[in-house]
Amino acid sequence: MIWRRWTRPQKAGSAMLNGVPGMIGETAVVTNPVSGRHQPGSVRARGEQWYAVSMYPGTTIDVGTTVMVADVDRGLLVVYPTEDG
Repeated sequence: MIWRRWTRPQKAGSAMLNGVPGMIGETAVVTNPVSGRHQPGSVRARGEQWYAVSMYPGTTIDVGTTVMVADVDRGLLVVYPTEDG
């Protein structure tokens, strides 16, 4: 007889990422102007402050703008403004 530990079946596509990689696709609000890699700003996401850079080189995202997290690069959130900004 083979004993197996019972686990709840997973639904297809139900994988949930936690931590920083799981922030991709979430929204945040700019708290310090966000521009290029050499001048990161900051955003408030998940109730915490995070360093962030703009996804579009040469642009600056102003304080109060709602942004979407597109990527995480070496601890920096890469963001772009949402439509409703």
